Amino acid sequence: MKIILVNNGKGWSGGQEHLKDLAIELRNNGVEVHFLVRADTVNETRFAELGFTVHLMPYKYGWNGIKAISNLVAVMRRERFDIVSINREHDLALTVLAYKLAFPGKRHGRLMMSYHLPTERKQLLLGAVDAIVCISEHVKTKLVQSNPVAADKTTVLYYGIVLPQPPEETKFSRNRPRRFLAGRPFPVIGMVGEFWKNQIELVEMLPQLKQDFPKITVAFIGNNADQTLVKPLDVRARELGVEDNIVFTGLVPRQKIHDMFYDLDISVTTHRNEGFGIVHLESLASGTPVVAYNEGGFVDIFKGEDVGVIIDGGSTDFAAATVALLKDDERRFVMGRAGYKLVEKRYSLKAMGQTYLNFYNQLLDTTIA
Repeated sequence: MKIILVNNGKGWSGGQEHLKDLAIELRNNGVEVHFLVRADTVNETRFAELGFTVHLMPYKYGWNGIKAISNLVAVMRRERFDIVSINREHDLALTVLAYKLAFPGKRHGRLMMSYHLPTERKQLLLGAVDAIVCISEHVKTKLVQSNPVAADKTTVLYYGIVLPQPPEETKFSRNRPRRFLAGRPFPVIGMVGEFWKNQIELVEMLPQLKQDFPKITVAFIGNNADQTLVKPLDVRARELGVEDNIVFTGLVPRQKIHDMFYDLDISVTTHRNEGFGIVHLESLASGTPVVAYNEGGFVDIFKGEDVGVIIDGGSTDFAAATVALLKDDERRFVMGRAGYKLVEKRYSLKAMGQTYLNFYNQLLDTTIA
């Protein structure tokens, strides 16, 4: 099987990490994986360094748009991929047009679209693809609301992560030494993510949290270089008198994220529109239960599983649930151990790779009108 993963974005984030992990697992299963990425970006160098064949595209505006389609038509005709997988909604129209021009008569292979983020925009030419993958029920619901044509074509396939070693027994002690946040006493809670994900709501919960835990630490984990996003959090914390309870860790290297989760007694998020949330899998795999709102793609992880607390109410309910879980060591530690087992069983990279491979094989076996 030969597949090309199309992602003409300019940056590197969770979506690219997912494609990297997926491509490696597919290659381990004998699939020949190619990438189509924008020229002169980090995507070009990183995927090439991993040994994948990388096809380059100019940015598609004006004359470059015509050139991009022409280049992609040539690549499709030459390589004759079994699966063409589009991984950004902004690349949908370009790739569909190129596919139709490459094979105007008898079609070759299958064309599919993957959605990694929730969108309610109308998707031009979505009806032309053979199949659609969404990374969560939340993403699927948002897509179908504005694009009914997607309803019968869409399958939900979940992410997977590199499975770390099982949590050390010392993890299940409230007085364990912290690895990153040295000297911070119990409790330490943290939120991982870019600073547009409603962190301000967590800051505003701190006065309520401090009523039960005056020395509580809230760690905001992520790249805090953009002060236009970070400064409002700092200003609000000072207004509330909780600035000493907040730590900005900066960007933590991916290979060290499990050590960061080791420090956290609970992982929390006040973001309500997450596509899926790899960080929640990483938290569970580190033995750290999650408190989150009952909105977003990550809810799929927690349905029927006692590995976190999902909140239907507002900030007051969220803070109360966080306090209750921090006070109940036994329940928190049971959740932590169960979280690792859940990720091991359902969300490992091996499980993800096999799920996608099975999906591709079924798609190729399907007769397309």
